[in-house]
Amino acid sequence: MLVETSAAPPPLAPWGLRAASALLVVGGLDPDARLWQVVDDEGRTWAVKSSRRDVRFGALLALDLARGGDLGVAAPLPTLQGDAWHRDGDRLVTVTAWVDGDDAAEDGLDPEGWRLLGATVRAVHEHRVPVGAHAPRRGIKRVGRRALVRLRDLDQRLRPGGDEAERVPELASRWHEHRRRLAALHDLGRELKATRTPTARVPCHGDPHLGNVVVDRTGRPWLVDLDEATVAPREVDLVLVELGVLPHLPITDDDLARFHEGYGPTRLDEARLLRFGSVRALEDVTATADAVAGAHSPTEAHDALAALDDLLGPKGLVALVEGRVARARPGGHRP
Repeated sequence: MLVETSAAPPPLAPWGLRAASALLVVGGLDPDARLWQVVDDEGRTWAVKSSRRDVRFGALLALDLARGGDLGVAAPLPTLQGDAWHRDGDRLVTVTAWVDGDDAAEDGLDPEGWRLLGATVRAVHEHRVPVGAHAPRRGIKRVGRRALVRLRDLDQRLRPGGDEAERVPELASRWHEHRRRLAALHDLGRELKATRTPTARVPCHGDPHLGNVVVDRTGRPWLVDLDEATVAPREVDLVLVELGVLPHLPITDDDLARFHEGYGPTRLDEARLLRFGSVRALEDVTATADAVAGAHSPTEAHDALAALDDLLGPKGLVALVEGRVARARPGGHRP
């Protein structure tokens, strides 16, 4: 959602641009990033993002893909010095042409859109690692702390009778209701990690669900937001497609078939998909619980709590992983 704000976007002089107007994009759960829609004095529209996270690898990967002629990935505009980003204090700023279109998370993709998305993800995976680029992570994990540490931290903070449990009782109630499911996912991830086999690592978008896809006016899907880009097994990206992570927009077998038609032949490791799915689910749940606890307004708390309910609900990511485990294991037992 676009809103007017008194918070000005970062200076655009490093790109030789001058802002004529700016709207803040609100609704994301990343506390370290801010995104503006900026119209410059020549009438061009840009996505201007400022983040405290290390987004350099994703920016370089997107720029290198664009220079190689690959379509479907929104690439940053180089600065006048030729860089993919500009450092502004403790933040990294990127400027990308605004993709004028519809959010795929709201309207989904048509069959051709799924095929094109598959081809785009494959192009990312087949691309070389940009010269001089170093991914800040090399797998599915996006946070530094181990899952068990994050779980125990929330256990302590949300213990019955504790200050935080009293302050956010809705969060504490949900946490204790679903805690056993989260423990089972943690155990599953550890079990599958012990059986992992070597595999090739490729450049990955890192977060290619439909919430990071915009469909332009020609019907072409564009992957945006490469902040989570990494070098990892391709299942890091494909697990989000195989499972589907948006409870209000499930991915059908036909959707998957068209995606794989565009992606091309590949052999997926089911154990790796399940492990990555469990890790992703735990990260999303714990990060969203932290967002509820740290919300600065009732609106922020309400939105984060709704996101947590989606993750833990019957169509959410936790249930999607549980369902895939049930189908993969003899007897169909959930973790």
